Amino acid sequence: MKKAVIFDLDGTLSDSIMSMKYSGDKTMAEFGYGPFSVQDYKYFVGDGAANLVKRALIKGGDTELTHFEAAYARYKEIFQANCMYQVKPYEGIPKLLEELKKRSMKIAVLSNKPHHATVDVIESLFGKGYFDVVQGQVDGVPIKPDPDGVFRILDKFGLTADEVLYMGDTATDMKTGKAAGAFTVQAATGQLLTISCVGYTSWTVKVPASGAIDVELSEDAQQLDDVVVVGYATQKKINVTGAVSSISGEELAQRPVVSTMQALQGIDPSLNISIDSGNPTAGNSLNIRGVPSINGGSPLILVDGVPGVSLRLVNAADIESISVLKDASASAIYGAKASAGVILVTTKKGAAGKATVSYSNNIGWTQPTTPTDFITNGYDYATIVNDLYFSRYAYNAFNYTDADWAALEARRYDTTEHPDRPWVVIGDDGKYHYYGNFDWYHSIYNTNRFHQEHNLSLSGGGKDVNYYVSGRYYQQDGVLGGNMIRNKENYKNYSFRAKFDAQLFKWAKWSTNASLNAVNQKYPGPLNEAQTIAALEENVAPMFVPYNPDGSIVMYPADLRNVALGKGRTAALADPTNKHTIENLSLTLSNSLQLKLHKDLTFDASYNINNYRRLYKDRTAANIYSDAVGVTKTTTHYQKDTYRERPYEYTYHNVDAYFTYEHSWNKEHNFKAVAGMNYEKYRLVDNIVEQFGLGSDQIDSFNSVNDDTYWLVQQDISAYKTLGFFARINYDYKGKYLFEASMRADGTSRFAKKDRWGYFPSVSAGWRFTEEQFMEGVRHWWDNGKIRLSYGALGNQQVSNYLYLQTIGTGTLNYLFDDSGKASYASVSDPMSSNLTWETVYTYNLGLDLSFLQNRLSFTGDFFIRDTKDMLTQSLTLPSVYGAATPTENCADLRTKGWELSITWRDQFKLGGKPFHYALTGQIGDYQTEITKYNNPTKLFDSYYEGKKLGEIWGYHVPKLFDTDEEAAAYQVAINNSSNVYQRVYNMQNNLGRLMAGDVMFEDRDGSGSIGTGAGTVDDPGDMMIIGNTTPRYSYSFRIEASWNGFDISAFFQGVGKRDWYPTANKDDIYGANQFWQLYGYTIPSFITYDFMDDVWSEQNPGGYFPRLRPIQSYNGGPLGQNNDRYLQSVAYLRFKNLTIGYTLPVLKKYLSKLRIYVSGENLCYWSPLKKHCKLIDPELAISSGTYKGGTGTGYTMPRTFSFGVDITF
Repeated sequence: MKKAVIFDLDGTLSDSIMSMKYSGDKTMAEFGYGPFSVQDYKYFVGDGAANLVKRALIKGGDTELTHFEAAYARYKEIFQANCMYQVKPYEGIPKLLEELKKRSMKIAVLSNKPHHATVDVIESLFGKGYFDVVQGQVDGVPIKPDPDGVFRILDKFGLTADEVLYMGDTATDMKTGKAAGAFTVQAATGQLLTISCVGYTSWTVKVPASGAIDVELSEDAQQLDDVVVVGYATQKKINVTGAVSSISGEELAQRPVVSTMQALQGIDPSLNISIDSGNPTAGNSLNIRGVPSINGGSPLILVDGVPGVSLRLVNAADIESISVLKDASASAIYGAKASAGVILVTTKKGAAGKATVSYSNNIGWTQPTTPTDFITNGYDYATIVNDLYFSRYAYNAFNYTDADWAALEARRYDTTEHPDRPWVVIGDDGKYHYYGNFDWYHSIYNTNRFHQEHNLSLSGGGKDVNYYVSGRYYQQDGVLGGNMIRNKENYKNYSFRAKFDAQLFKWAKWSTNASLNAVNQKYPGPLNEAQTIAALEENVAPMFVPYNPDGSIVMYPADLRNVALGKGRTAALADPTNKHTIENLSLTLSNSLQLKLHKDLTFDASYNINNYRRLYKDRTAANIYSDAVGVTKTTTHYQKDTYRERPYEYTYHNVDAYFTYEHSWNKEHNFKAVAGMNYEKYRLVDNIVEQFGLGSDQIDSFNSVNDDTYWLVQQDISAYKTLGFFARINYDYKGKYLFEASMRADGTSRFAKKDRWGYFPSVSAGWRFTEEQFMEGVRHWWDNGKIRLSYGALGNQQVSNYLYLQTIGTGTLNYLFDDSGKASYASVSDPMSSNLTWETVYTYNLGLDLSFLQNRLSFTGDFFIRDTKDMLTQSLTLPSVYGAATPTENCADLRTKGWELSITWRDQFKLGGKPFHYALTGQIGDYQTEITKYNNPTKLFDSYYEGKKLGEIWGYHVPKLFDTDEEAAAYQVAINNSSNVYQRVYNMQNNLGRLMAGDVMFEDRDGSGSIGTGAGTVDDPGDMMIIGNTTPRYSYSFRIEASWNGFDISAFFQGVGKRDWYPTANKDDIYGANQFWQLYGYTIPSFITYDFMDDVWSEQNPGGYFPRLRPIQSYNGGPLGQNNDRYLQSVAYLRFKNLTIGYTLPVLKKYLSKLRIYVSGENLCYWSPLKKHCKLIDPELAISSGTYKGGTGTGYTMPRTFSFGVDITF
C-alpha cells in the first residue's frame, strides 16, 4: 500500500522550462552563444544545473568546455534572480496534490535544482508548508540519479521504499526511482503506456519518439470512491466485503434545494426518502432497504462521527462524501443503533498550501409542481356548487335572491372590478353582499417564491496545521405569502462550520470540529399551518373577498349559509396579529486525539456533543370580522386570544475510544484490527407554556403578561444511556481473498437490568476472482471482479425509553368535594412485561462488483434478506374484563427481501481537438417485507398477520358503473339496502336517494346479498380483497453527465416503478383528499378545476371516469369512501429531478482558480399515471404522512425550482 509520493519538480510539478531558457540564454549570450530553442532546453535539463550549462556550451560550439566554470557561476547568479520567470504548475497538479492529501498521503519534492531555488519555487506555487519535505541540491548530497535524496526523504517519513511512489519526467528520474527501490514507470518509444491517477479515468497512449505526451485525464467518480468511509476507519472500496455505497459531495453541491436530505433523494436505490411536504422545515421519512421493524426504526446518521445530527441541518456544500452502510456486516460495529443501517457523512477539511477561498451562490424562484388554475368566475362556481348542495339538503348553499343571481351574472366576465359593477355591495339591510370573481388561490398562496443561497469557505494550512471554515445563508419566501396576507411567510437558514487539524507532535494529532445551524421561519394565520392549508379547501368561494371596502375582515358573509370562509382560516390569515415563529439552533462540537503508539498501532479518542434547541412562539387572536356596515363581531370558535411558547431541547453526549492495528507481511498478508468502546447519553426536555386571554394585540411575550396564571404548563423529560464494546478484524491475501469479522456488545437503559445487554456478531468475505491466474488472459479488458458474502446480527433498541416500567401519573378531577375544590388523583399505567429485550435483525447479503475496459464500465449488484426477530408488539389478547391494555412482548417476526443494481459507463473522445467527457449511470432497487410471525391466529386483516406484506391495501372490486337506472334499481333490491357503502347515496334528497345509472357498482364476491367485510379475516374477508400496496417498488434513477471545453451538463432522473394510493376518505371530518375528489367531497369545495366535469359520468358522457355527481360521496359511508380498485391510484412516477448546465470561464489563473456560471432546475416535471385523472396532487405528496391528514395529498406544495448561480475559487 502506497503511503507517500515523491515528485520531481521541473517538468513534473512545474512548467519551468521558460525560466531555465531565459537564464540559460542570458548566460550564453555573455559568452557569444545562443539563443537556443525550448526543445533544446528540454534536452539540456534533467540532471542538474551544471550539466545544463555543459550541454548548452557544447551546443554553442565550446566542445572543450573552456568557459564552463565562469558560465556555471554566472548561470547560478542569473537563475537565482529569475528562477520564477514564467513558472507555473501544470494544469491538474494542484487538484491531484489536494486529492492525495485528503487521502492522508505524504508528499515530497526531490529536485536537482539548488535547494534555495527549489524552496522558492515550491512556496511561490503552492505555499509554505504545503509539502511534507522539500529537498533540493545541497553540498554533500549527491544529485539524482543517485538515490541518496530519496533515502533521506524515506527516513523523514519513517517509510520503506515499497511504500512510496516516485514520479518524474526524465530518464534521470526513472533511474533515481529504480535505484531507490521505489515504484517507477518507464515506457520505450512505440510502447502503449496506460496513465492513471487517483480520482481520474485512465488513458492509454503510444509513446512517441520525442517522449513528450499530452494527456488530459477526466474525473472518475467511481475512482474517487476508491477509498470509502466505514465504521471507525476507511477502506479501499476494492477490498470492501459488506454492502456499502459511497456518494461524493459533488453530486449534492449546487443543487437548488433547501437541505441535504432533498439532494440525496433518488441518488442511491437503497435509500428510501420521502419528503413530507414542500415546507422548508418539513420532516421526512428515511429508511435503508425498508423499515427493519413494525415499530419503525431510522438509520443511524453520523456527521464526522457525531450522532443525532439531522441531514436537514448539514450544508451540502460542506460534504466531502457520504457512505451508506446497508447490511449487518458493514453496520455491525455500530451495534444496536445500526439495526436500520448507517449513514456516514464526512465533511471537507483543509489541506496544506495556500489559502483557498471559495464562494458560490444560487438565486431563483420556486413554483408548485402541480397546476394552480381554478374556477374564479363567481357565477359559474355558485351555480355548480349550489345545485349540488341542493341535491343533498334540499336547500341552497348561498343566500342569494333572484336579484343577487342577476347581479352575479352581470359581473360574470369581470376579471377585475368594474367601477359600475363593484364586487361588494351594501344592501338595504346594511349588510355586505358579494358578487366577485376573486382569485383566492393566488391571493393566499405565493406561487412564484424567491429564494437565494450563498456559500463561502476558506481552507488551507501548513505542515502541521490545516483548517476549513465555511458559512451558508439560505432564504426562501414561504407559500403563505399571497397579496391578501400582511405577515408573509419567510424561511431563513444560517450555518457555520470550522474544522482544525493540528499535528502536535510526530506521534500526536488533535482535531476540532464545530458546526452551528440556525433556522428562523415565520408564518401567519392559525397555529397549525398544515391544518390551515387543509381547511382552506372548504368554503372559499370566488364570489367573496377577504376584506370589506372599509378594510374590515370578511369571515361569515351574509350570502353564505352559516359557515365561515375556509373554516375561519382566511380571517386568521388576514389578521396580522396572528404570527408564529419557529427558531431552531443546532450546535455540534467534536474533539478528537490520535496517538501513534507504534508504527502499526494508533489510538483514537473523541468526545462529541450535539445540542439541538427548537422554540415555537405562537401568537393567535380571536377572529374579528364584519358582515354589515359599522358592525364588528368577535368569535373564539376557531381560535382564542393566546400566546404560547414551546421550548424543546435534546443533547447527545458521545465518547469513542479505540485502538487500530495494521500490518502487512511479505506484501501478501494484510491485517487490520480495530477494538474499542462507545458511550452515549441522551436527554430531551419538551416544555409548553400558554397564556390565555391576553387582552392586547401587542402582547407577544410572557414578559408583557401581568397575570401569572397560565392556561397550560406542561413538561416532558426523556433520557437514556448506552454503552458498547466493539471489535473488528480485516484480513486479505494479496488483495485477492478478503475476510472481515466483527463483534459488538451493547447495553441500554431502555431495558431492565437482566435483559439490558445484547451481543451481535457479523462476518463477511470476498473473492476477487480476477486476480486468479486463470483470469490472466482477460485482464486487458476485465479490470475487476469480486464476489461478496456477508452475514450479521444487530440489535434494535429504537423503542420507548421506559417501555419496561410502569409509571404513575397525576391529574385533577373535574368535580368538587365540598368546599375543598377539585380533588387530585394518581393513576398507575397498564401492566408491563418483565421480559422485554432486544429486537434482533439478521441480515444476509450477496454482492457482485465488476469493472471492465479500464474502469469505463462498472457494475454492482446486491441481493439481501433481512430477518427481524422478537419484535415488540401486543402479546395474547385478553378479555375486556382484564381492564387494561395487553402487555407488550417480544413476539413477532418479519422478513424483507430485496435487490439492487447499479451500472455506470464513463468515457471520453476528442471533439474539435478537445476532450469530450461523458458518463451514464443507472440504478434500480426493490424490496418487499412480509410478517412471518404475529399473534393474530384468526388473521384479522385490519391488523398484522402471518403472511401479510407491509403496505397492503384491502378494498372492494368495482367492475363498472351502472349502465341504466333499471340495472341500479335491481341491484339495490338484491343487495341489502342498509349496506354502509351506499349510506351517503340513500341520504340524498329530491328523489335522488337511490342507486341510479352512473353510480358505483360493488361486486358481491361472497354472494351474501350485501357488501361488507365478512368476519374481517383473511379466510373470510367478505367482499374485500387485496387491491394494492403502498410500499414503493422498483426505486430507480439515472444520470447523464458530459463536459467539453469548459461546458458541463448534468441531467438526473429519479422515480418509483410501482406504488398504490387510495385517495383518503373524509372519515369523521372534512380533511380528506379533496383535491382528488373535488365535487364529490365537501359540499362547498374551494378550488375546482375547469376541466373536472369532463371526467364525470353523465347521460351525455357515459364513459366518464368518476361516477354520477353527488356531494360528500368520499365521506365515510359513501361509495367513494370505501377502498376500491376502480379509484385506486398508481402513484408511480418518473421525475426530472435536476438539470444543470454550466460554463467554466478560461480566466487568468493568476487571479482565480475557477470561475463557473450555471443554471439549474429542480423537480422540473414528472410523469405519473396519477395525472390521468388528477393533476393537482404531486404523487410524492399523495402518499406523504406529513400532511395534516396523511394520505390526502393536501399540503404545502412540492417545489419546482429554477435558479442561476456562480462558483468562484480564489
